Amino acid sequence: MNRRALAVAALLLLLGAAGYAAYWWKVERADAAPDAPQFVEQKPPVAADEFEELARANPVELLAQCLSRYQREVTGLRATVQKQERVQGKPVHPELPPVEVIDLFVRGDVPHPDTQKTAIEVLMKWKSGAKSFLGSEIRGTLFSEKPKAAGGLDGKVVTWRPDARFQKESFAVPPNNDLAKGQSRYCIRDAGLYRSMLRTHAAWKARQEANEFEFEYLGKRTPEHIGRECLVIRRKCKRVEVDAFEVGGVPTGKPELEGFTEVTIYVDAERRLQVGTELVRTEANGTRVLLGAYYFRDVQLNPPFAADAFTIAELKR
Repeated sequence: MNRRALAVAALLLLLGAAGYAAYWWKVERADAAPDAPQFVEQKPPVAADEFEELARANPVELLAQCLSRYQREVTGLRATVQKQERVQGKPVHPELPPVEVIDLFVRGDVPHPDTQKTAIEVLMKWKSGAKSFLGSEIRGTLFSEKPKAAGGLDGKVVTWRPDARFQKESFAVPPNNDLAKGQSRYCIRDAGLYRSMLRTHAAWKARQEANEFEFEYLGKRTPEHIGRECLVIRRKCKRVEVDAFEVGGVPTGKPELEGFTEVTIYVDAERRLQVGTELVRTEANGTRVLLGAYYFRDVQLNPPFAADAFTIAELKR
């Protein structure tokens, strides 16, 4: 091999090593999980007619009623999630984000009443619309706060790419690393209904306390993507807002890419669950840009989970 060929080979080796190092920097670089806002039940449950009146008069209290009910009665759920979302501004408008349909399983997201600690476990299996990584689809993700000794992942996440030629099962990595933030607007730890409602309640309560809470009750609707009668409430933002990646965290996204000016939520009128959320930004020229749409349907509360429901074996099944 001549000197030129040796030089080219050395350069390729160096570039490959640099790329590998950059990859692992993105994988391992992560922040400590923020403390989620604590919610303490303060008022007893209201009757059905009073619940709808809260949608007209005080949606913050309506969300508090939802959280209270969940804390009292729910330990886990199974649901089908349909979502569309722009992540870090992609895809660029007017292209619409792809539709993802996911089987979602969540357990342990309600804090223990004494310690306020959680033992969150989340399993997501894509039925359609799965995103690709290194040329193959991520068909499943598993997150567990349980320690390894108890069969968990020590607060890390594992992905499953059955069509990958190599490394079908990923190493256990932090759920808030740079690669995760490039795949989704929100952390897998917050995928369940309880933490979705906690996020909305905390944001809306803060706006209410700052006298910046502007909302409109749009009445009862039965959206096709949800299939149940919902109370629909739309909040108009005083300025462009950006959500944090994790509940309780600090927003770091760029407003021109991640920011929204309008939030619409769908609350199951009977079951008192926030089962739909839409984020929209209205541009200066009046163009409406969809940032995210999340719908939960076929929600089963407190399903009987098998002993291996949140394990790598089930992730691959």
